[in-house]
Amino acid sequence: MDKETIRDIVKQVVLELQKTGEKETAGKPPRQKQALNGPNILNLFHAGVGKLDQALKQVSQIEAIAARSSVYTAGDARSYVCGGDVRDKAGTRCILDTVKPEGLQRVLAKADIIVLPTFCFKVAARVARMTCDTDDSSLVLSALMQGKTVVAANDGFLFLNALTNQTLKKEVQAILSKLESFGMMLCATEDLYRTVKRAAGLKADDKSSAKDNATAGSAGETLSLVTAKEVQAAVDAKESVIRMAPGGIVTPLARDQAKEYAIKIETAG
Repeated sequence: MDKETIRDIVKQVVLELQKTGEKETAGKPPRQKQALNGPNILNLFHAGVGKLDQALKQVSQIEAIAARSSVYTAGDARSYVCGGDVRDKAGTRCILDTVKPEGLQRVLAKADIIVLPTFCFKVAARVARMTCDTDDSSLVLSALMQGKTVVAANDGFLFLNALTNQTLKKEVQAILSKLESFGMMLCATEDLYRTVKRAAGLKADDKSSAKDNATAGSAGETLSLVTAKEVQAAVDAKESVIRMAPGGIVTPLARDQAKEYAIKIETAG
């Protein structure tokens, strides 16, 4: 076989490989560019909450501002969110589902911000009581003990719309207030990206971000849960009222800040 024939064969193989690669990547979202000066972020997914699609969209946006990002899905959440969901819908580059505990602790130590896109109340209650009997609760508590910035979605708790027992409601308020006192930043799922960006000291996208942050207090929209974050968003947007759904929960810290800034929390209807 002469050199020309060999060269033609090699060219044909290369062309076929390129076409195969194009087919495999068709329909997949383009990989985000890593931010050179962004924060190192670890996303921890938990089970038992709603709004997964919204959470994955927020993680995709967060990925774009991270210098390095990783995702860990707690064992009981892997039937709820899998690596395929995270890769295809959020476009993240590093998934640590099979990493050993010591490897995960090293990733945690290097992370600047810990994001809990599907934070569940079971983990919240354990962390508030400083109980580390599960991997997911021990990771969150370990991050707080190390002084890490922890941002968590607070509107995915499935029981919020059905909670009418006043004693249990006060207990939930106390737990969320305790988490805020630990330094955890609680926000709505759709505000995860903006909250992470603010925590990283990055500039807001545009002038409308302050108004977007104030959706918690905007007319016509009601919340099941009001935390200090919603009060601050209302202050930033110069809103004077936060509307809460009947039977909603206000954390003690949010109530104190609302009084301080003369923000009225009123129940819709």
